[in-house]
Amino acid sequence: MSQNIYFHVGLSKTGSTFLQHQVFPKLQGIYYLPTVKYRHALKLLPKIHDERVLVSREFDQQFEQEVKKFSAQYPQAYPIIVLREHSSWAVSNYKRFVKNGHSISFKEFIDIERDKGLFKKRDFDYERYIDLLEQYFAQKPLILFYEDLQKEPVKFVRKIMDYTGAELNYSDVNWNPRHVSYDIDSLKLVRKLSNKIQFQKKLEVHTKPRGFLYNLYANIVRYSILYASKLFPKTWFPTEEFINPAEIEELRQYFSPQWDSLRNKTH
Repeated sequence: MSQNIYFHVGLSKTGSTFLQHQVFPKLQGIYYLPTVKYRHALKLLPKIHDERVLVSREFDQQFEQEVKKFSAQYPQAYPIIVLREHSSWAVSNYKRFVKNGHSISFKEFIDIERDKGLFKKRDFDYERYIDLLEQYFAQKPLILFYEDLQKEPVKFVRKIMDYTGAELNYSDVNWNPRHVSYDIDSLKLVRKLSNKIQFQKKLEVHTKPRGFLYNLYANIVRYSILYASKLFPKTWFPTEEFINPAEIEELRQYFSPQWDSLRNKTH
């Protein structure tokens, strides 16, 4: 029996949590291998005998490495990618980094002028991501947009159903937003305190006992600050801007031609 494998590659911060919790597990006519099992996906897939299988994981800087690894075994897989307007995607990812204990500024996160940031301009080059999918997979990728998910979620999900051949009982889905950002004051406080207290999340060590215990400690500290911050007096919060609006606008303008081109091509 021939098997069709669908590979949702993200990107991160593009509604993946909603899809992975509310949509993918409830699709009918397709076997869903969730993100928590992705690490062992290449070993698990040969043991799955369903006609259609959906694998989900979201990437950003690991994109090329993971696409090459997955496609080496399944070059006939059908890739699914969700894109988000560049400046919005940058702000959302920066908030995630601050929440995880990184004390860097937005300029240190992405620096358009000198390209010295933690994220490089190539990490925001969506055409590069699409080229990689087209290069390493034989099937044409499904390209979706986060903004469409926000505006018309049912229509957005319908495109995934049409691509995969799956069905869905819409009443089974909670269409309310699942992931809400933390308020800016809380994030500013985390950023300030992370300069003085080490509680940075470390993904690379979380499977080891010491790494697990460290991340448990880091999570307790980070979330204690985030949730308790509403009880703190205003004088505790830093007064500086969280992100300079001019830096966001610079990023938006830099990538605007690519964004407009992608939107026009796929609509």
